[in-house]
Order: sequence, then C-alpha cells, then structure tokens
Amino acid sequence: MTFFLVLLVGGFALAAATALVRGLMAFVQDAEHIRQTGDFRQDAYGVKQNRMMSQRVLYQGIAIALIVLVGAVASQK
Repeated sequence: MTFFLVLLVGGFALAAATALVRGLMAFVQDAEHIRQTGDFRQDAYGVKQNRMMSQRVLYQGIAIALIVLVGAVASQK
C-alpha cells in the first residue's frame, strides 16, 4: 500500500509541476500579447493563468495530504 501511495504522491507532484509550467507559459503569452497590442483591458487575460495556478494549489494540497498518509502508514509498521 505504501508503494501505491508513493506513486500517487509522485503523480500529483508531477501534475502540480505541469500546472505551474502551463500557468507561467500563459502568463508569458498574455504579457507578450499586451506588449504587442498595448491593449490590456480585455477580460480574457489572466483566466488561464488563474485556472492553472488554482490547479497547482489543489494538486500540491493532495500531494501533501498523501505524504502525511504515507507517514502515518509507515509509522504503523
């Protein structure tokens, strides 16, 4: 069971890192578009960034909870 939990921790850590990179890429794309057009008043800016960063926080929280669970399972043995 511990091995399965460790795999889940790795999966959620990878998902958090992926969401972080995607959020940063969206930030750079929005900044580049604003720099080129000079128009920063559109509502679409920042939506993808916020969604990716929210997902990153969710995945990190799940990974931390699983780490605590791994510690609890390991201390039972």
